Amino acid sequence: MSGLYTYSVFPSRTASSQAGSIAYADSQYLAELLAEHQKLGPFMQVLPICSRLLNQEIIRVSGMVSSQVFSDCNQLQHRSRTAMATPNLISNAGRTTFAGWRGPPQEILGCPEGVTMDWRGAPTSPNSCIIKKILRLEIPVDTCPNFNFVSRLLGPRGKSLKRVEASTGCRVYIRGKGSIKDPGQEEQLQGRPGYEHLDDPLHILIEAELPANVIDTRLRHAHDIIEELLKPADESHDYYKRQQLRELAVLRSGLRDDKNPHPSLKSSFIR
Repeated sequence: MSGLYTYSVFPSRTASSQAGSIAYADSQYLAELLAEHQKLGPFMQVLPICSRLLNQEIIRVSGMVSSQVFSDCNQLQHRSRTAMATPNLISNAGRTTFAGWRGPPQEILGCPEGVTMDWRGAPTSPNSCIIKKILRLEIPVDTCPNFNFVSRLLGPRGKSLKRVEASTGCRVYIRGKGSIKDPGQEEQLQGRPGYEHLDDPLHILIEAELPANVIDTRLRHAHDIIEELLKPADESHDYYKRQQLRELAVLRSGLRDDKNPHPSLKSSFIR
């Protein structure tokens, strides 16, 4: 899937001087756009036009926000970025690895220290641009060969992974040997164009296409969530697994109800 590594940059427009009230309204609107971009994350591949239009609007509104409102914020943001480590980010500047990254609590929650948060909790900047980055996370199949990492990540009907994508605004792909459920099908696809990743060990690709001032924190947020899920736990203390089993039971119960919406009526005709 070589297309995953395409790196796109869309420059923003020059911000004009505006009154404080207008700038505040624009920042609110930008926060709404970023929130919708996050919700649209799992559906970007099936709604490419909507995704592109939303990205264009984010760029346009980012250029309208008054630079004076964010001048102090940008200075703090610049200082914090110089001290901030980024794990395994693949970008147009190359791949850099920082082992053992542990950010401060504010960064883990999704915003680097020194960035002003608006009412929706989305950091904004007048000179941000939409960029695309990919983070790779290895799955420890060598240390835990009998643990079903793929099932834990996906959850019932893929709902667990979709929730991670929706909450972070990133897209998550399971790649490498063992990423296809049917081993026979995987063997047939191995070596074909687009399936070169099957020659690699099992791994995760976290992809984001977001404004430059939020993309790193979103990627790290997704990285932290998935890294925690990849830690095998004893079944007696695995709350996450129990939650997935309850969700699966609800889904199966709903399926039975759909197949037989009126079981009492059906049984009344049986003699």
